Amino acid sequence: MSMENSFKELAGGGLEDFTPKPKSQPSSTPIPAQPTPSQLERLAGDRGFSIDNHPVARKALKAGRVASKDRPQPMSLRIRVADWNRFSAFCERNEYSVAEGFARLAEVAEGL
Repeated sequence: MSMENSFKELAGGGLEDFTPKPKSQPSSTPIPAQPTPSQLERLAGDRGFSIDNHPVARKALKAGRVASKDRPQPMSLRIRVADWNRFSAFCERNEYSVAEGFARLAEVAEGL
């Protein structure tokens, strides 16, 4: 069975319904050229309007990572279970959340 026969069977015997669309005729009206941005600004100014497009502020890439002080960042750490248990016990003894305990640990680490 050839590919053409398979399509004929699917189409109910004929492929007359599956003809390509005819090419569209080019329109006789010319397409107007798009005005440039400077032409639009001049035209708007002549009519009392101003185009106030704010320039896009691009962020400069910083060298190295800078932590945001306002937002927490989700992270995954691979630590030993014994170390986690010690840290968890430290947080419970001092009534710290994990974030507060980590901040305290970072303060102590800065002094080393």
